[in-house]
Amino acid sequence: MIQRIQSVFLLLVILGMGVACSFPIWEKSSATLNEKASLSAMSLQHFKADVAQSDSQTTIYLLILAIVASGVAAFSISQYKKRVFQMTLGVINSVVIAAMLGLSFYLVFVKGIPLFDSQSQGSYEIGFYGLAIALLANMIANRFIRRDEMLVRSADRMR
Repeated sequence: MIQRIQSVFLLLVILGMGVACSFPIWEKSSATLNEKASLSAMSLQHFKADVAQSDSQTTIYLLILAIVASGVAAFSISQYKKRVFQMTLGVINSVVIAAMLGLSFYLVFVKGIPLFDSQSQGSYEIGFYGLAIALLANMIANRFIRRDEMLVRSADRMR
């Protein structure tokens, strides 16, 4: 049921996961601009301009986690009559999104920054902010689902 506020936040989760899949999560360039590293949901790439080569490590598991999180959010929207199950799906989705965020940090700090010029940390790009917005929107949706459940239980007590 799209007219409930938690459905709007769950749609924001789906949108945030789409942004995380479509745009880079992190980028770093050397001071002389002859080397560049980029992390996306598909790969961690290291470009070297002087030798015209690039190293690439696959990060397809980030894409899989984003698809799973989007699927859980979409399924959760359709489960509006089962609020307890919807809350469970929200918790599972929070864990999946947090795992994706944690793996992104791991790839940036362990694999990305030591590639070259450890003076520069790089910068987080729009894909990272899509992840952060998705996690925040999922937490807010869980709060509104819990509020609905408490309202229904209090109405049942009054009968």
